[in-house]
Amino acid sequence: MAPHPSVHGSWYERWSLRDRVSSGPINGLAGGQPCAEDDHTWERATYMVVGSAVVASCVVGTFSTAHDISWRLFSSGNLWEPAIWYATSGVLVLALLPVARYAAVTVHVGLRHRLGLAVIVAALCAVYATLHIGGMFILREWAYGAIGGHWPAAVARDSVLYELRKDVLSFASLTAMFWLAWRPPPAPSSGRPVVSSGFWLRDGRKSVMIDPREVVLVTSAGNYVEYLLTGSRRHLIRSTLHAEEQRLSHFGVARVHRTRLVNIGRVVGLVARPTGDFELQLDTGELVAGSRRYKTAVAAIGKTQT
Repeated sequence: MAPHPSVHGSWYERWSLRDRVSSGPINGLAGGQPCAEDDHTWERATYMVVGSAVVASCVVGTFSTAHDISWRLFSSGNLWEPAIWYATSGVLVLALLPVARYAAVTVHVGLRHRLGLAVIVAALCAVYATLHIGGMFILREWAYGAIGGHWPAAVARDSVLYELRKDVLSFASLTAMFWLAWRPPPAPSSGRPVVSSGFWLRDGRKSVMIDPREVVLVTSAGNYVEYLLTGSRRHLIRSTLHAEEQRLSHFGVARVHRTRLVNIGRVVGLVARPTGDFELQLDTGELVAGSRRYKTAVAAIGKTQT
């Protein structure tokens, strides 16, 4: 094999749960970070919708609780206490939305081992509940003190389990809302006849028809997937590697690593490692590292090389 620089450095093998975006510019995105205007607008809109739902829930809860207190005591109840309870809770829920967002990203990207995924999501739920309950009690004590009252510590202790149950449910609901909002978009409808030998990619605001024979490498990049085509052309789309694997499987594109797919028809060389991992040389010059977990994808190539 002629020596070629590998398309992935050693740091690539140490990616964390969320696959990072490569450091070089991709399709005009400085530093490889998705910065299209529609992506920022979409993210702001998601936070606005989820935040509005939280605020609306607090407002309705305030008036409903005040009405229940009045009905049970057969007297005109006050509104300021329920307002303090729900305001202190709502402020912290809004501040902790990024935790639910990260949990949704974790579920969306996924892990090979479901147990690890469950542990991470459970840990995020514990962080959410701890910060929400602790911060809520602190804010309530401060608010009561500001108006000359006192928030009893006994009430706080007795309501921990009650608040914990509610927090588990609210965390699951918020995570589900973010997850539903971040599902991969449907394939674009152009009104033109579908070409059976190709498929559509939506890169930012434009859609392009791709010849599957031109696909060289497909890599995961956080919430995005990057296509490397012949001629060093690149396209960055919002999707998951699993979804693209399903779409490209009948085109001879297979997974060779947790974070990358390769067009097997473009493999011209294979080097096996003592660890069971391997390295592929493509006809475009790239060297692609593969994992032993996916060696069945290149088993036929390995036989032809021996």
